[in-house]
Amino acid sequence: MGRIIVVLAGIFWIVIGIFGLVATKKLTLSLSNFVKNTPRQNLGLFSLIFGALLLISAPHIREAWFILALGIMACLKGAAVVLMPKQKLNEVMDWWLAAPEVVLKGWAVCSLILGVVMFFII
Repeated sequence: MGRIIVVLAGIFWIVIGIFGLVATKKLTLSLSNFVKNTPRQNLGLFSLIFGALLLISAPHIREAWFILALGIMACLKGAAVVLMPKQKLNEVMDWWLAAPEVVLKGWAVCSLILGVVMFFII
């Protein structure tokens, strides 16, 4: 079961990376609408659940330290989203949306690499 979770997470990051490279503005707009229309408690809960699933999956993976690190970062992000004031969260989102396209494409490449790495460590 742990390997399946890591494979699905890898596929998710690969898809996000590819869409981020091919349709940067559309993906940014879609993610922006999703974040702005979803209660931040739900966003934080999603990150916490994702992080917990990665932490549970880590012992079943060859490079457990990598998955543990990702799980801890996801849990910290989820906690930060829930605890951060709504105004501050909106400022962070606006900052990301105002970033140049080359920055967004750079993060898309990072996402793609992360997804590929997750496939090689299972």
